[in-house]
Amino acid sequence: MLKFILKVVKKIVIGMVLLFGYNTFLSSLNLMIPINVITIVVASLFDVPGIIGLAVFLLLNY
Repeated sequence: MLKFILKVVKKIVIGMVLLFGYNTFLSSLNLMIPINVITIVVASLFDVPGIIGLAVFLLLNY
């Protein structure tokens, strides 16, 4: 059970770091993805493809 909890926490932290890195590099172009519960869940579940999907969704609604 503890391994599962640590795995979930690790995925959440990686998702948050990916979102922060994306926002850091593309903030000059005003393409920032807000860091909230929904985007963290998407980034945690799907990793890099999730970030790309969020970016495409952001561009389509821009």
